[in-house]
Amino acid sequence: MALDDLPALPPLLHPGAADYARRALAAAADVMGRCRVLADQPYGGDYWQKVDAYLPAAPRGPLPVLLYFHGGAWMNGYKEWMGYLAPPVLAMPAVFVSASYRLAPSVRMGQIVDDCVAALRWVHRHCAALGGDPGRIAVGGHSAGGHLAAVLALRPDLCRDAGLPGDVIKACLPSSAPLDLDFLQRPATEADRRMQAALGGDLDDWSPARHAAGNTVPFHVAWGEHDFPRTREQNRVFVRVLAEQPGARVSWQELPGDHFTSHEACADPAGEWPRAAGRLLSTLTTGKPQ
Repeated sequence: MALDDLPALPPLLHPGAADYARRALAAAADVMGRCRVLADQPYGGDYWQKVDAYLPAAPRGPLPVLLYFHGGAWMNGYKEWMGYLAPPVLAMPAVFVSASYRLAPSVRMGQIVDDCVAALRWVHRHCAALGGDPGRIAVGGHSAGGHLAAVLALRPDLCRDAGLPGDVIKACLPSSAPLDLDFLQRPATEADRRMQAALGGDLDDWSPARHAAGNTVPFHVAWGEHDFPRTREQNRVFVRVLAEQPGARVSWQELPGDHFTSHEACADPAGEWPRAAGRLLSTLTTGKPQ
């Protein structure tokens, strides 16, 4: 979808989100004007089932691939929001793929997750032609997108059911993600109530915190120093649980800023997050593609 022809979406739920969205789209326009981008590659038949693939100017052999999902409370957002993160990822070097997905309330959580798995399947099938290594795929995302990435990393059954290797995901990098959806069973705020109404049903299967036992996928978890209080607490607990698993590889960062500005700071090539993410991606071991 072209930046000047994005479909209208409902108002964003959280304070500061609308300003963040405007900044993100402006930054994406700049990045798309100076990077190699294969935009709007379809992974399904729906308008929202598309990815943007950002490619290094001069690929040096098969590179790690980072598939990234946008936030927006599962009800809002565009893949173009995440374009500002492409330059530091390309510089690691790695291939960066930003995915959109169908949004609630038009679909429920299970269908949103299905879209993310389908986007992952597209990356696995096509990344070699883009200079990527299908044996070194990581997933990540901001806010609701970080939640979706964590679900994929901790639910290998979803990948196997889609015809992918169960170990297709070699690392996960969620930022400011809601990791336990129990709060939506007992909504305390108007924003919570709107998310619950949009997503509907029992969300226990979609809480990453409930699937952390036995995990061996390396995680790098980040959140903002002034993030939403619930987000800060959930991420700290999640890191502790992951670290308790045998053979765990987990690192974390509490970044300066709030829910939005802390993630925007990840676009600074000299910042803390690109260094940590680059270290993790550079250590991924190639698995045999299937």
